[in-house]
Amino acid sequence: MSNMKHIFNILSAAVVIVWANSCNLDEFPQSQLSPENTFRTETELQYYLNGLYASMSSYVKGGVLEIADNGVLPTLPTYLTGQRSPSRDAGDWDWSDLRKVNIFLKYSVNCKDEAARRKYEAVAKCIRANFYYDKLKTFGGVPWYDKVLESDDLELYKARDSRDKIATHILEDLDEAIKYGPAERKLNEVTKWTALALKSRFCLFEGTFRKYHGLENADFFLGECVKASTELIASDKYRIDRGNGISTAYRDLFAQPETGDASMTEVILARSYSTALGVKHDINYRINNISGSQYGLDKAFIDTYLMKDGSRFTDIPGYGKKTIVEECIDRDPRLAQTIRTPNFVRAGESSTKLSNMQSAIKVASTGYMPIKYVQSSAHDAQTQNDNDLIAFRYAEVLLNYAEAKAELGTLTQQDLNISIKLIRDRVGMPNLDMAAANADPDEVLAAMYPLVDGANKGVILEIRRERRVELVMEGLRYDDLMRYKAGALMTARNRGIYVPEVSGVIGYSLTDMSDASWSPASGNFFFFTSGNIPPQENNSMEVGTSVFLMDESGNLGNIGNKVISSHINKVWNEDRDYLAPIPVEQLKINPELKQNPLWN
Repeated sequence: MSNMKHIFNILSAAVVIVWANSCNLDEFPQSQLSPENTFRTETELQYYLNGLYASMSSYVKGGVLEIADNGVLPTLPTYLTGQRSPSRDAGDWDWSDLRKVNIFLKYSVNCKDEAARRKYEAVAKCIRANFYYDKLKTFGGVPWYDKVLESDDLELYKARDSRDKIATHILEDLDEAIKYGPAERKLNEVTKWTALALKSRFCLFEGTFRKYHGLENADFFLGECVKASTELIASDKYRIDRGNGISTAYRDLFAQPETGDASMTEVILARSYSTALGVKHDINYRINNISGSQYGLDKAFIDTYLMKDGSRFTDIPGYGKKTIVEECIDRDPRLAQTIRTPNFVRAGESSTKLSNMQSAIKVASTGYMPIKYVQSSAHDAQTQNDNDLIAFRYAEVLLNYAEAKAELGTLTQQDLNISIKLIRDRVGMPNLDMAAANADPDEVLAAMYPLVDGANKGVILEIRRERRVELVMEGLRYDDLMRYKAGALMTARNRGIYVPEVSGVIGYSLTDMSDASWSPASGNFFFFTSGNIPPQENNSMEVGTSVFLMDESGNLGNIGNKVISSHINKVWNEDRDYLAPIPVEQLKINPELKQNPLWN
């Protein structure tokens, strides 16, 4: 069992330590650590920081059901409805985690074990860097605080520091964390390797954000991304987990069907869950149950997957009008390990069940029901999942490395061989050919990302494809669109599975059509129009009532893609929405902050 799965025992021990040091009413409450009386030993330093690890992966659970332009929920987020404002759903301005880190860094001098103190101060600085990375990508420049502030401290009312200053301080903290952080591989604790992965992620974000938003010093941060990624690659501490073969390795990395623990081979940091300790999450319920989220993936994302021979699906004539059976034939094996596809066999089961696909069409908003993170049916009740959720993994670092080098213009085929190839080898996909990609850039991707240009245009587009496919539902897509300056992609109409014209009642195949008993007349799922009776009531949907179809011209009717009828008008302001508004109450408290452009 991994270390963080003892977190409740650890916190209980911490309370005992505090109680032992609190014996009268003049001292800190027994339920809190007293800074003056603790931080004296390595154990106390460790216990305190254990309570802050959640901040390193706070986005993870919400990121599983990411929206952006990948996923679809019945209700749109306010950042796409035009309802986000300084007084509603503004950016998160909570600074409590930063205060906890700075308290630690103030009182860690109580520990006379210099090696232990330096190690855990490095961990604290990694956590602080992550805190400020989140603030930077949300708001841009924010006030920098590296000490404990009290209620009467005038610095509470200071102006925002510049983006350059915050980014520089983040790098300083990360470099300290890399230099002095724990060198052991630990699945649920922050280490030197976590700091390197975070630096790789942060520097790619900052470098590309600056490049595509016209800011200075983009190449510097891209170079720092390459350095951090190279150091992690050269360490040989991690590699791509190839599991039990190309047909299940990617799925099992997230479902963890055998142990419930994330892979120590590939995963650098995970948020841990345990049935034994009663710490569980609810991904199965939210994805599989009609009363859950009804989350589905978008057809434009599904179209991103290549064919299994490496050719482009979107080069096939009529690709937009293929049924789910037709579009899943001979695709990148990650597709069948990310959504339910015909002949889908659920984790923990040994054979195909038609009901699994029928449920996908009815429950998922788009008909494309994810299986990523989904465990066996024994975990389907509310809050019964015990698989770890991944915050950082080696595949992302490899993708960061390739993308940063491509953006810098220093990418070679050998760089792809030690990055993208390793990721694709897991599922038996051919390697990315740099020369071929640059000679023939994908027109569909080029239309999505018109700012990409230059000699490496084709390979940058293909790396973006690879990143989107490999990292879907890992909470990174929204940030990617922000740094690409491609937020407008989220305003496209969400579409699901394609349904041919429904005239009366039609049978819709959910098998690979090798079943000799299937025919359009009998079918194994039915779509029907008002006044008609389908042969199977439980496995059918009425067009215009329980399902809405939209044709290629954007008209609702009895043919086209499954859509949510209310998702008509999405709003994205290119001049404003790449930074969130500061909450209005914070501006009233501190007028020196100043609001982000056009949010007044």
